[in-house]
Amino acid sequence: MFCPLVGLQNRPDPSGKRNNKDEEMDVVMQFCNYLFNSERGDFRKEVASLLTLFVDATTKLKDKDAVKSFFPEINAMLVEIASLFEVNCRKGHKLDDSPQCSELLTRICLLRAELSLMAQIHNMSEISSNSSSSSSMLSDWKDISRNLSIYSKNLPLEKIEGGEKMLAFTESLFQEVESLHQSFRDKKINGCVMKNSLLLLFFKIVIFKEESFLTDLLLLESGNDATSMASGKDRIALHLQKLEYFPLILSDERMKNTEDIFRAFKPIEVFFRSLTSLNYSFLIAQDEMILSFSELLDKMNQLMKAKLKKIIPQFPLFAFPTTFRLNFVDSLSRNLVELLKYDPVSIALAKHHIEEIQRHLQSLSSFLVDVSKLQIEEDQELKDIGKQIIHLAYKAEYVIDSIEVDAQWQDFFWLNDVLGELRLVNEKACGIQLTIRDAKVLDPKNVTQVSHDTFPRHGTPAIDEIVVDLRDQEEMIIDMLTLGPERLDIVSIVGMPGLGKTTLAMKVYNSKSVMYCFHQRAWCTVSHAYEKRRLLIEILTGVHGLTDEIHQMTDDALEGKLKEALLRNRYLIVMDDVWDAGAVNDLKKAFPNDSNGSRILLTSRHRSVALEIEPDSVPHSLRQFSEEESWKLLEKKVFKGESCPNELVAVGKEIARQCRGLPLAIVAVAGILKMTEKSRNSWKKIANSLSSQVLNDPEAQGQSVLELSYQYLPEYLKPCFLYMGVLDKDKDILVSKLIQLWLAEGLIPKTQTKSFEDLAEEFLVELIDKSLVIISRRRSNGKVKACRLQSLMLDFCKSKTKDANFFQLVTRCDDPYASFPSSDYGFEFDFYHHLSPVSFASYRLAVCLKQNHFLESRPSGLGTRSLVFFASTDSETRWPYDISFILHNFKLLRVLDFECIDVASFPVEIGLLIQLRYLAVGGYVTSIPQSLGNLRKLETLIVKGLRGKIILPNTIWRLTSLRHLHVKIHVAVNLDDEESENSSVLENLVSFSRLSLPCGQDAERILKRFPNLRKLSCIFFESQDSSTTRNQFPMLDFLTHLESLKIFYFGTPLKDGKFNLPSNLKKLTLSDFRLPWSHMSAIGRLPNLEVLKLQSGAFEGQIWEMKKEEFQRLKFLSLDTLDIVQWNASCDHLPTLERLILQNCKDLEEIPAEFANIYTLEMIEVHWCSESAEESAKKIVEETGDIKVLISCSNLSS
Repeated sequence: MFCPLVGLQNRPDPSGKRNNKDEEMDVVMQFCNYLFNSERGDFRKEVASLLTLFVDATTKLKDKDAVKSFFPEINAMLVEIASLFEVNCRKGHKLDDSPQCSELLTRICLLRAELSLMAQIHNMSEISSNSSSSSSMLSDWKDISRNLSIYSKNLPLEKIEGGEKMLAFTESLFQEVESLHQSFRDKKINGCVMKNSLLLLFFKIVIFKEESFLTDLLLLESGNDATSMASGKDRIALHLQKLEYFPLILSDERMKNTEDIFRAFKPIEVFFRSLTSLNYSFLIAQDEMILSFSELLDKMNQLMKAKLKKIIPQFPLFAFPTTFRLNFVDSLSRNLVELLKYDPVSIALAKHHIEEIQRHLQSLSSFLVDVSKLQIEEDQELKDIGKQIIHLAYKAEYVIDSIEVDAQWQDFFWLNDVLGELRLVNEKACGIQLTIRDAKVLDPKNVTQVSHDTFPRHGTPAIDEIVVDLRDQEEMIIDMLTLGPERLDIVSIVGMPGLGKTTLAMKVYNSKSVMYCFHQRAWCTVSHAYEKRRLLIEILTGVHGLTDEIHQMTDDALEGKLKEALLRNRYLIVMDDVWDAGAVNDLKKAFPNDSNGSRILLTSRHRSVALEIEPDSVPHSLRQFSEEESWKLLEKKVFKGESCPNELVAVGKEIARQCRGLPLAIVAVAGILKMTEKSRNSWKKIANSLSSQVLNDPEAQGQSVLELSYQYLPEYLKPCFLYMGVLDKDKDILVSKLIQLWLAEGLIPKTQTKSFEDLAEEFLVELIDKSLVIISRRRSNGKVKACRLQSLMLDFCKSKTKDANFFQLVTRCDDPYASFPSSDYGFEFDFYHHLSPVSFASYRLAVCLKQNHFLESRPSGLGTRSLVFFASTDSETRWPYDISFILHNFKLLRVLDFECIDVASFPVEIGLLIQLRYLAVGGYVTSIPQSLGNLRKLETLIVKGLRGKIILPNTIWRLTSLRHLHVKIHVAVNLDDEESENSSVLENLVSFSRLSLPCGQDAERILKRFPNLRKLSCIFFESQDSSTTRNQFPMLDFLTHLESLKIFYFGTPLKDGKFNLPSNLKKLTLSDFRLPWSHMSAIGRLPNLEVLKLQSGAFEGQIWEMKKEEFQRLKFLSLDTLDIVQWNASCDHLPTLERLILQNCKDLEEIPAEFANIYTLEMIEVHWCSESAEESAKKIVEETGDIKVLISCSNLSS
């Protein structure tokens, strides 16, 4: 094949040095004289300019590959020139006269422009240092644009439109190049932006030429066939769409100033040139080999696919969760709708891709709903497509969120790949007919599928329903506690997991006789990996109440404080789930032996541990249930005390027998039976499932029962259950926090009839009702305040969490933390500097380590969405920590719980985490940065400050998604801030604590900005305003949704103590108002009030004279630290009271005797009051026999 450029490119250099400019021009002119036989004209001029530029670039630029990539196209043009020269000479015409020659000249001009751009891109140093070089380049561009204008006037008729388009395109490019050079000279842009912007223009030229070439080829092949033309144009558009992604990425302002983007796109530049080379190779060879338009396009796409595979980094390897399929896809689809609605600038380039992805996810969500109604265990195709859908959904979430947060150029290509895969899988899913022939449909009568709008609202099970008819064992333990020796004694309950050790201990702990016997009681859970400090705080909290002072005390001080609190008191300490003797031995110094009958009750799986702790005492071994006891428990759980139908008794007893006497297994199976149809066939299927896994080991059989119970859980409850396995770190799980985390993780679906919080609470009730979760504490209104998992259930839950990649639990036993110094102080100061940063691939992280161990390991998680930290010690750190680097290393976090880390300050970088839904920080926080306003998706904000008041930034009003805002110790709004005056209200905020407000109209003005509050804890302080509204209780009746209100007051007594409260209020706590009892009527008339707590001088005066027709729905009343002496009331004043608590009311003479006639009254607690008040409580109990009484008095001794 003729190749005119070979001799020119390979011209020998005798000196071995590069030729100077004159030598290069001589060589070019000699070549042109040879080629054009000394004929002058446009061709000679254009070719000379092109070749001069080419030779100059060859000799000056270091990147030889970039220059060589032009060789095939220049060579093809010279071949075409030679061919035209020969034809015109035969006809006696000049070379420049024909329209075909003008067309070729326009292409040469465009190639000159392209080559000029490439030279500028790779020679930025010369442009920076030499202004004449920049002027010379711009002069060349003017010459190109001027010549194009001339040549385009003599084009063939069918090419005139294309020529005008090329002229307009080139002139536009010239203007952009000129503007860039001017901005660069004026130092408005740096070299990086200049280089990337020139690269963008280079890509535009290549794409323009690609479109022109393919359109010409299509026109040549299709002729006048409209169908072929339309189809071909669609294929060209799809091909160009892939190419246009590169300039689109470079057009993003975030990319232009990134040096990495040029290095990454350098091989793409060569790839683009290779496409042009392919085109012109085709032109040269078309006489020898014929490629159709379709074949050439296929070849281009194959080349593109192969090249991009080498250029684009592989998608990171993440451990995506394998559970929560249906709800996750649905949740992601809804999140994308919100993202597109908000339409941030950051997703502009990807908007159309995201829109299509959302449509595919919506379609696939419907498909998964249909699949969920089928049993697909035997249908491998459906199982595989389900896995593929969830994996692609997680990939799409990662890429889209990455683009929104901090786009990298490869993200856009990954997004395109995910979209392509979703198209295929959606097409495949749409082709599957889900019928009974394809899979076995579950009979809706067999499994109860509860819709989100029909969850049970009441009926939360009580704790003591779990164990049935163990009165003999309960009485035995009570006797050992109350009738044993006077010395401090240790009583042990031992047995395998699932037998009910904790439940039996709890029943004993809450029994009347034990309450009467012991002045102080406390409960702590030890578990396998215990910490002495945590146990001390847990016990002190039960004995003394939790205070900030306790958290800040040293271990030795805590030990002394506990010993002082227990001294001269008959006490009972329960230590649950003890694994070795060390836990008890570590605390023995804190347990005084006053020979007054004090006891320690411990539970353990191991009899040997109990004997090691107390060799002289025989542990009580909790036996397995008999078959009859097992059946009675199962029957009670399933039928709620009613008798089982006769036709189910036999199969029911068989199911109970297969539980091998483990109460936990029995109640778990009961949870399954309650969901199934009460028919013999349905129960027989469950019996068969159990019998197929019957094991000789009762503990192993218990695990298999738990597995079956988990499989029968509705899909929406499984992730909620798994989440509890992470939060249950040997402590009670606070329900409020659990629900807020469920919301942030997207585990709670949106419904039209219920709030997120109400639905989440119903999810929890359902888990409790299925006996998977234990209630550990209740609120004053009877709702669940804290919960936990039984130890065997917790082990199972953690195992499932790990298997499903739902959470990764990081502890002291994991690398590299196992090698870290155990002491906070005794290590070498350079220990951490020799460590490599720790990288995590998990979707969610739960970290239980020392604060310094975790932070000094410089952790990162590219795809981590949740980071929950549990400090392995509650001790105050020697210095607060800077966590700003965490915010750079975990950019996609949705949940960040650093409440247990003492941060030095609230980092400004928090504004980077725009995906956050849940944020909790603790430590020496005194202010919140303005950047918080960037977190438009934030739903929960918790700030656990250690010092005084925190001022909210004025950007808080931008957080329109915020639902829960809790700041400790208290938080204030800038009343003088202009933005807070004019911004929109926080309509979604439902709970807020502790807001600090002045009395009067200022408080009303601020609170009106939270119109939908359901729970509010605030501080009212005396206003400095001199107006008539100064020092008055604010009007709060406009908060029509408010159900719970807690108010602390600081200042002189209010001038006008008139309360104006919302009629919907159900729970009210007042403190330090020092109002006369006559003001109580406004509270008593609240029609829905169920809980009332009066604390620390809320009301003053020796006599409280209650009035009729007040407090008609009150169920809970607490009086704490009041100076009341005489309480005049009868049963008619509190007709629905269930629980009465008196604490530190040392002057109160007695509880009204008529309270014995309140038939709803269940419990009276008297703590640190007068002896006469205690005696009056005992008389009420003696009179009724049904009311429980709990009395605590720190002054009592044996």
